[in-house]
Amino acid sequence: MKSLSSRLTLPGRWLAPLMLVLFALTASTINYVVQVRKVGAQVLEQETRRLRERLSVEQSRLSAQTSMENQALVRRLVGGMGLYSGMQHTYLLQPNGVVQASLVRSDIGQAFGDVLRQRADLAALATLVFNGPSDVAISVVHLPATQQLAGVVPFTSGRRLIAVVDLRLPQAVRFADMQQEAVREGLLLLGLASLLALVVHLVWFRRAQRLALALKRMGEGNLQTRAALQGHDELAMIGTEADRMAQRLQVGQARIRHLVDLVDRSPVVVVEWHNLPGWPMTYISESVAQWGYQPSALLDGQVLYADLIHPDDLVGITAEAARYFEHGPDEHRQEYRLRCADGRWVWVDDRTTLTRDNQGVLTGISGVLLDITAQKEAQLAQQEQAEFLRLFYELPFIGMAISAPGSTRWIQVNSQLCAILGYTRDELLNKTWAEMTPQPDLDQNLALRDEMLANRTDNYKMRKRFVRKDGSLVHTEIDVRAVRHPDGTLKHLFATIKDITERLQAEAAIRTQKELLELAESMAGLGSWLYDTQTHHIWWSRQMYRNFDRDPALGPPVDLNAYLDCIHPEDRDRVDRFMRSIPGNEQMITAEFRRHPDMGPLRWFRGSVQSKAMVTAGLHQFSGTLLDITQLKLAQTSLEQTNAELEQRVTERTAQLRRLNEELEAFSYTVSHDLKAPLRGIDGYSQLLEEEHSKDLNEEGRQFLGRIRRGVQQMGDLISGVLDYSRMERRTMEHQRVDVPALVAQVIEGFSADIESTHVRLSLKLEPMVMQLDREGMAVVLRNLVGNAIKFSRATTQPEVEIGARTDGTRRILWVRDNGVGFDMKYHDRIFGIFQRLQRAEDYQGTGLGLALVAKAVQRMGGRVWAESQPGQGSVFYLEFPA
Repeated sequence: MKSLSSRLTLPGRWLAPLMLVLFALTASTINYVVQVRKVGAQVLEQETRRLRERLSVEQSRLSAQTSMENQALVRRLVGGMGLYSGMQHTYLLQPNGVVQASLVRSDIGQAFGDVLRQRADLAALATLVFNGPSDVAISVVHLPATQQLAGVVPFTSGRRLIAVVDLRLPQAVRFADMQQEAVREGLLLLGLASLLALVVHLVWFRRAQRLALALKRMGEGNLQTRAALQGHDELAMIGTEADRMAQRLQVGQARIRHLVDLVDRSPVVVVEWHNLPGWPMTYISESVAQWGYQPSALLDGQVLYADLIHPDDLVGITAEAARYFEHGPDEHRQEYRLRCADGRWVWVDDRTTLTRDNQGVLTGISGVLLDITAQKEAQLAQQEQAEFLRLFYELPFIGMAISAPGSTRWIQVNSQLCAILGYTRDELLNKTWAEMTPQPDLDQNLALRDEMLANRTDNYKMRKRFVRKDGSLVHTEIDVRAVRHPDGTLKHLFATIKDITERLQAEAAIRTQKELLELAESMAGLGSWLYDTQTHHIWWSRQMYRNFDRDPALGPPVDLNAYLDCIHPEDRDRVDRFMRSIPGNEQMITAEFRRHPDMGPLRWFRGSVQSKAMVTAGLHQFSGTLLDITQLKLAQTSLEQTNAELEQRVTERTAQLRRLNEELEAFSYTVSHDLKAPLRGIDGYSQLLEEEHSKDLNEEGRQFLGRIRRGVQQMGDLISGVLDYSRMERRTMEHQRVDVPALVAQVIEGFSADIESTHVRLSLKLEPMVMQLDREGMAVVLRNLVGNAIKFSRATTQPEVEIGARTDGTRRILWVRDNGVGFDMKYHDRIFGIFQRLQRAEDYQGTGLGLALVAKAVQRMGGRVWAESQPGQGSVFYLEFPA
């Protein structure tokens, strides 16, 4: 209900003219009252002067007549005085006090005392006539308690002329003149006030109304409105600032809308939930359309969020959420599956933030959902690829090893190599392949290795012997390949070691047991043939016929062209060149090709040919084999295709994941950074409001303004902290030699004022220490830890802070100890989270980003950080880095 004062409040366009009119009437009234108070004295003074002048004239006239004793003339002269304005009584007294002449005939001849007794209003004349006046000068006095003025004129003959003038008439005339003058002045002032009110209305209030209308439209959200007031007065200044504010708000609104559009177009889905069964939503961004849902369906309760979670994930998610709601932390992440509108399932990364009141009661739930299906699939593909590579690495028929390029020490070996050499894995990793290689194989191996180190080759093969653990020799065939960094430098050497001892033994056995060749060919699918250029005789083994599905009764092809007719058309030319390159080449050469499709299903062969010169010059004997490698080829093709597909999928998923992470990081950084633009506007205008208009606000308004200023400052600190955290994640760590005691001294110098003001007792227990660290990152870590120690110990009777460093074996440990408020160790992991605080912001200022920044910087520098504390017993923060 409105108060009486608010109901009586008039708008300025009416109040100002009314005040001008009231001012004019008040001024006229005050002037009239002042003149009225002065009119009596003015009339008395004026009439006294006039009466004195008249009596002076009459004194001269009567003095001449009274000396001649002309009574009739004297009486006419005295009677003639009655013609003067205001003359009420006139008496000429003889020396004995008898009235000689008067305006009233009956008074003549009477004693003046008797006449006075008949007129009570003239009683005061007795004292004036007989005691008061001078005998020489004319006396004029105001009769007490009357509106009469009496004058006494003495004559040398002893007579006296007494004249009584009534002051009421001149006073009435004076009052009438004053009233007319007051009315004229009042009308003139009223006219001037009205004219001024009209001018003020036209020049001021119309522009003020225009400004108010513009501000009203701006307040309603129409930020395109402009006051557009011209001039240099206050209204023009306010209008100009209002236009600038509207322009800045319009730009800020456009940026906010742009950010909302970015969120809606991005893969990120922003959600707010009620803490009610089914988790109904109060807000969801438009980007939920990527899963086939409309925001209205989720907001209206047509679809409950809990119904979208995969049944296998719902129980665990609900239990985790209940635990977070009850005990925190208020910032947590969960991964689970959501059902899309089309029935498919997607993986989401749910980053939830809980809001609580001062009593810790949950008041709001908000979250950011990111579709991580692609990352999950890439992760599964990587796991499958890793498992596949592990299985391949542990193949039981070939030994594998990885060695360092600058030494002969093995970095990794598989189980088959351990079996070949007779050592356990740990024993092999503690030995070098050089000490296990006998001469001259070692010199040959080192020479080939040096060629690779010189970048003259990327792989080499050789046969070499190894000394087994039992002292026996094992014959192997090794294939070593270079694995390089992107810049071309050698990263490590990958070697496959195949035990060929048995193969050598088999070759010897084959040479002594040629009669078993046919059986072996049949079992291996290996056909053989012979051709004599002298006799032109061609021989095929039975496996050759089986390989080509050729009837042995037909015999082998009669010539090369007939043989080429059995080859796949696409391989014919290559096999032709291969066969024709044989003469003169006594080394075995091989080629792979396919059978003609008309001869049956696809079959792959590996053909090998070797020539042997005969005694007759120019004649040769050719021998060859034809191995059916169809299954191997199919397996190889399938493996290559599978590897290519896996590598392609891993590459695509990795690139997609990297791109998404970069976009998400850029988006987070841009949002945090661009929030400063409208924040600076709020800060500037709130400061102007505080400096220039705080006197116009009541106490509650000034409190609200102070809260706005503190909120803006806190928001600015939060944004700066987020930007620092983002820069710490993205910046390149430049490791250099850092003198730890010197850096600590530099940090303490920066806190000298705080140390002096809080009377902190600082102690240093620093060993001489130089480490390879990022100097700027380490400075950030020390500043935050020392600043926290000073801040949280200042409330104690004697604040104490200790900074120390020591070397513990292969570790370098630094610590910062204080005797402050401490904390419960059950919150140990929480304190290093972003925006995490254990104390109220009213007690200890801060953004909750300091320890998160410390943890991130230490992690980036390859160290770790942890804390030990008890409530009320202080805290110790430890930093550990490798020596």
